[in-house]
Amino acid sequence: MMYLGQEQKTEVDWILEMFISAIVGAIIGIGIFRSCSSNKYSDNNNIIESLNTANGSIKIKIEKLDSIKNAKVIEVSTLDNDSTLKLFYKLVSE
Repeated sequence: MMYLGQEQKTEVDWILEMFISAIVGAIIGIGIFRSCSSNKYSDNNNIIESLNTANGSIKIKIEKLDSIKNAKVIEVSTLDNDSTLKLFYKLVSE
């Protein structure tokens, strides 16, 4: 049905409008996708960096405790019988 002042669209005009609409839609879709995906990856990188920092500090604490333990093992292994008894009584009294 045609109205006054309206020209009849040809198939070429219709195809051209659809093509332009598809291109505009694709450009908008690509822009939205890129903006959403870039934020997600930067957030993940920040989380990974904070976990690596926490992991490093925990490793340092474990190494420190391990060295203290090794020092105590050497100290106990060098004890003779008399000092072993003194150490035992000291531990029991605490």
